Amino acid sequence: MILITGANGKTGRAVIKALLSKGEQIRALVRRTEQIEDIQSLGEMEVVTGDMLDQKAVNEAFVGIRAVYHICSAMNPDEIQIGQVIIQAARLAKVEHFVFHSVIHPVIQEMPHHQKKLMVEELLVNSGIPYTIIQPGVFMQNILESWKSLSEKGIFQQKYFTTQETRICMIDLEDLAEAAAIILTRPGHIWASYELSGPQNLSLSDMVAAMEQHFGHEIKVETPQDEMFAAQLKKRGSGDYQVNTTLKMFQHYNEHGSIGNSNVLTWILGRKPNDFSSFILRTLESKN
Repeated sequence: MILITGANGKTGRAVIKALLSKGEQIRALVRRTEQIEDIQSLGEMEVVTGDMLDQKAVNEAFVGIRAVYHICSAMNPDEIQIGQVIIQAARLAKVEHFVFHSVIHPVIQEMPHHQKKLMVEELLVNSGIPYTIIQPGVFMQNILESWKSLSEKGIFQQKYFTTQETRICMIDLEDLAEAAAIILTRPGHIWASYELSGPQNLSLSDMVAAMEQHFGHEIKVETPQDEMFAAQLKKRGSGDYQVNTTLKMFQHYNEHGSIGNSNVLTWILGRKPNDFSSFILRTLESKN
């Protein structure tokens, strides 16, 4: 049986769907009981609840587990402590394979969440547990937060790009999920760290051109100021750490971009990863 932590987020749900399609037995760890029904709508699986800082609850979630895909919620100030709890539970359960969902370029310490991911990577490597570390680039699905504005007004609201030189490697979440399922179910992937990127290092103009091609009309770009963006995040329930860390992330991307290489993902998938244009087209078709 495979345990997915942070199971009710978009990444956890995508990985669960990919594993269920392969006939794998899944146990999903969610934080609140009201999330159980929603996650069970994905298919047949066990669902358990518990706070990932609660060692006893996490230990119980690991009983009978062969492998784990560990996802910590985005920009979590307690990520290192959570990593310690999860790794301890995995060690006690004698887990055969620990897959950690990290981030591309965790060595960049200007971004606090990268710093925390890197420290959890170190804890995992030093634990002696057979591991795979996955370091994905920015998800194409992140633009879906602006989809309503795109569809109704032709406006792409974004914070990643402020110059024409900025380039971001983006990965389709469906490709990430497929790769994760392969890594968890096929031999040969332990003791590895994989940087996973899509096939393009996209500029803002690249993205807008793909959107205009498939939407069939002009797309305008809006980039909210930091104060407005911070207020939006706080309105959604983000705390000060999440807000400040998110702003630091965008500041770094705007200055340096986030460049990646798709060779590793291509090798794992056995095919070329999905490009941004195909993602936009697939999303449009699914919404119609």
